[in-house]
Amino acid sequence: MGRSLSLISILLAAGFPAACSFSTASEAQIRMDAGGLGSVDVRLQNDGNNTFESDGNVTCVVTNPMATNVPPDILIVFDRSGSMQEDLTGMSCGNAGCGATSKWTVATTTMSAFLPTVENAVNWGLKLFATPGRDSCAVSTTAEVTPHAANATMITTLLAAPNSAPGSSTPTTLAIRNAANYLKTVPDPNPKFILLVTDGIPTCGKAMCAAGVNVGTGSTMQCDDANAIAMVKTVHDEGYPTFVLGVGTSGSPGDGTLSQMAVNGGYPRSGTPSYYPIDQAADLTAAFQAITGMVGKCSFAVMPPLKTGQSVTEVDADGTALAPGDYIITGGGGGVQLLGQKCDDFTSGTIKNISVQVSCNG
Repeated sequence: MGRSLSLISILLAAGFPAACSFSTASEAQIRMDAGGLGSVDVRLQNDGNNTFESDGNVTCVVTNPMATNVPPDILIVFDRSGSMQEDLTGMSCGNAGCGATSKWTVATTTMSAFLPTVENAVNWGLKLFATPGRDSCAVSTTAEVTPHAANATMITTLLAAPNSAPGSSTPTTLAIRNAANYLKTVPDPNPKFILLVTDGIPTCGKAMCAAGVNVGTGSTMQCDDANAIAMVKTVHDEGYPTFVLGVGTSGSPGDGTLSQMAVNGGYPRSGTPSYYPIDQAADLTAAFQAITGMVGKCSFAVMPPLKTGQSVTEVDADGTALAPGDYIITGGGGGVQLLGQKCDDFTSGTIKNISVQVSCNG
């Protein structure tokens, strides 16, 4: 029979001083008491030994705290649709394409220059859509590059490969769904995010496109706005927030769609539009810098990692429960990021300790 308990779990905190590093419990130390049920707090004692005491009959964890830098995992979900061959104003350059001025070239070369500067602050990964070598609307369930430190060269090489060149439809809904499913299989406890880089309207759907939207003809080119917007919200609620970058989309019919996706993703840009508009190479660098700055601090991983059926039920700052708007659950429930003023308070040292309460089913 299942037991529903509550425990204080330790967080690996981005930006914590290295001097606060301690050992974690072995599997043998994690145990369930055969006694009563109820809510149990496991708290750090003030004995100088970094040990814990429980206020109930049931002990779910015996451990010492550990704090260390935890770079977030960010999976770049990159649009390789045929329209990425246009220039940043949306103009076609004919059969030869736009070369160095195309959306694809500007985006890939700018990323290739920027990623090496932050490859130790973020574990970058890459997923292309549609998947190269497959049907125009097909998206694989894996990633071309697994999120990991020092991945810039691998990502750059893959983006430059002839097989990666744009030429597909825009199966955004399936790309977001499969990206989140893939991140669920990444075993590290780090917070996890999706970064969508696209140049417009999701296709591969069954809906008629809005007036003024021209995405070509054929069954694979039907619009899929509503499903893509809903899917971003779905995976956000599963613990995988999404940033949205629109390449050459300012003022286009896709503005509203991308803005709503950005809102549903949990990290909208301040101002209008809500997504990050990329009208020149400098915009892409600025967007990546802003996003890296946001996720590279105040990010925590719950340790030991949560098991199936467990979830974070409360986040506490110095023993006081935070309001839901002060944080976001990431990584499928295994990570936490502080938001707004609470992040500022943690960074400045006003908040000293972050802990979580986790449902404990045994």
